[in-house]
Amino acid sequence: MEVIEDIWIPLIIVDRGFSYFIFCGFILPTMWRFKPFLQKEPAGLEGRTLDVANLKLHVRNVIAEGGFSCVYLAKDALHASKQYALKHIICNDQESLELVVKEISVLKSLQGHPNVITLYAHTILDMGRTKEALLVMEFCDKSLVNFLETRGTAYFEEKQILTIFLHICNAVFAMHCQSPPIAHRDLKAENILLGSDGLWKLCDFGSTSTNHKRFEKPEEMGIEEDNIRKHTTPAYRAPEMWDLFRRELINEKVDIWALGCLLFRICYFKNAFDGESKLQILNGNYRIPDLPKYSSSITNLIKDMLQASPVDRPDITQASTLLDWSFILEFRLVWFRVNEQLPAALQKSLPDRPPEMPSTEGDDLYQLTVQFST
Repeated sequence: MEVIEDIWIPLIIVDRGFSYFIFCGFILPTMWRFKPFLQKEPAGLEGRTLDVANLKLHVRNVIAEGGFSCVYLAKDALHASKQYALKHIICNDQESLELVVKEISVLKSLQGHPNVITLYAHTILDMGRTKEALLVMEFCDKSLVNFLETRGTAYFEEKQILTIFLHICNAVFAMHCQSPPIAHRDLKAENILLGSDGLWKLCDFGSTSTNHKRFEKPEEMGIEEDNIRKHTTPAYRAPEMWDLFRRELINEKVDIWALGCLLFRICYFKNAFDGESKLQILNGNYRIPDLPKYSSSITNLIKDMLQASPVDRPDITQASTLLDWSFILEFRLVWFRVNEQLPAALQKSLPDRPPEMPSTEGDDLYQLTVQFST
């Protein structure tokens, strides 16, 4: 027994996940699973019914979670067969709120694109000291990481690789041909999801940027280094993001490097860089495995995208201009290089583009206008 201020407190023991009270020499099993004694449980959304815009949702289980966000499976309360991914984000400061606003804006600007996750509804709630955002998105039950893990050692044929990769390039193309170009900045296997329609879709747009520049001043470098550290993934991070003292232009070419890392992983089921060796990445020091053996079309594309200098990497499209397709073909850009390697029946004449989004009066989110050539 433990005595605290003359009050007898029963001890608790745990065996195989069940708790027991020891009180007055008797062991009394409880009828519930053990949870930390007197610890406050997190205030999650599981089991709640919520209204988000014109949708009424029953929140089910957690499917993913991070530091200040959580993604739930949610069912439509009026149409039980419909299900969504509900992203709940707690914004403790202005910076985190701006990231949410940016993610919503980019999703809205890409609305309707077949290879971008669909945003159905959103709201930002003022909770006093904090704000909470709810984003209702398309539900996908598998990521590219899951897909690769279930393959074991059964590597893909080139046709499968190119089909997956073209879907990803399709989404990146839609971002890079906006004005100004939008860099995703966190392209990785975890952010590629398989939709119920069989298409691969890009998600997680909280790290996007249109601030393309060389960073010259030390204070600017410090701010950008902190931003890069918090919002990008080391194994996919381009050399110019590792060393700002190179004073190279940081723009949408960081996505081309990440696409090279991504294609390497799809081909060989491992990362080109471990993300821990800064010098390895700065020097573009990696090795194409001997097996499985792929054609030079694929291996040369990986090599071109993983050029240490951004000016030596190919483009997805020409930024800030109306697209001249013959000009693009002459430069053999990534999307076209992937597309032309597919069997004729699977090739497309041009990449998919989202429809233009009209401005919405009274919308408190800044708009990113989509500008494409016809």
